[in-house]
Amino acid sequence: MLASLLMPVVFGLFFTSFFLAAFVLVDALAPKRRAPRSGEELPDHQTALLARAVELTRDAADKRGFVDALQAKIDQSGLTLRAGELIFFHVAAVIAIGLLASFATSSPVFVVLLVGLGAAAPLVGLELVRKRRESRFHDQLPDTLVLIGGALKAGYSFLQAIDMVVQETLPPVSDEFKRVLAESQLGLPVEQALDHMAQRVNSTNFYWTVMAVKIQREVGGNLAEVLEILASTIRERDAVSRQIKTLTAEGRLSAIILYILPFVVAALLWVMNPGYLSVMFTTAPGIGMLVVAAIMLVVGGVWLKRVVTIEV
Repeated sequence: MLASLLMPVVFGLFFTSFFLAAFVLVDALAPKRRAPRSGEELPDHQTALLARAVELTRDAADKRGFVDALQAKIDQSGLTLRAGELIFFHVAAVIAIGLLASFATSSPVFVVLLVGLGAAAPLVGLELVRKRRESRFHDQLPDTLVLIGGALKAGYSFLQAIDMVVQETLPPVSDEFKRVLAESQLGLPVEQALDHMAQRVNSTNFYWTVMAVKIQREVGGNLAEVLEILASTIRERDAVSRQIKTLTAEGRLSAIILYILPFVVAALLWVMNPGYLSVMFTTAPGIGMLVVAAIMLVVGGVWLKRVVTIEV
């Protein structure tokens, strides 16, 4: 009786939180709106309850000290979201998934699994986007350094060489150097603008580039030649890294198979004989064994990752 009375409330909360979170996400990803015409009122959604909720969420997260780290991840991913918007969307989605799952199934294990997946999915997706963008930047960097070196040899200044990079290259390199050029045009020293870029891209190779530029500006020297040597070094390191990945491919494949095998076997058993595994989710000993198995999987995955990972 109580469940039937609470069901409309639960679904109302679910759809309300979903649409509010979707509104925040769409507003963050949408292009900038035109300026209002004379006599036209500003849109009131910026001062509405939703904006206030986003700010309260951000303030609560900022007190725990991870807003800056999350914003750094977002900047490295190239997204136009703010940390407060992402946190609000994340929390609203997790609450909605938890409420819906609690009424869709009577198993607490499934509720915990669904909530855990809902909580981890945005963070995993953000990390994947960040790594993909970082990989594209790393692949473009040697050619970019050669382009800057060639421009310097042709008599261009360093800022003119950066402008050439913005015009001749593709994102994410062009986007990042465009920000460097904009910051320098606003009066920020080019060294500080490059430091900001190095923090955003989080690339060891680019840290070397910034260090080379700083040293050249302090003591002088042939920056074009240094950048070309640095580009050649990066290419040689990448060749060694690819060779190591080839030699460790069998070990990495074995690690992946060992890690996903329990889930595949469990799924097959659940399809063939659902009652065989029901004890694992409905009894205390079964839930305890699942917890122990999850801990062992995490430990094993970390160990396998350390075994097959070789730093260059």
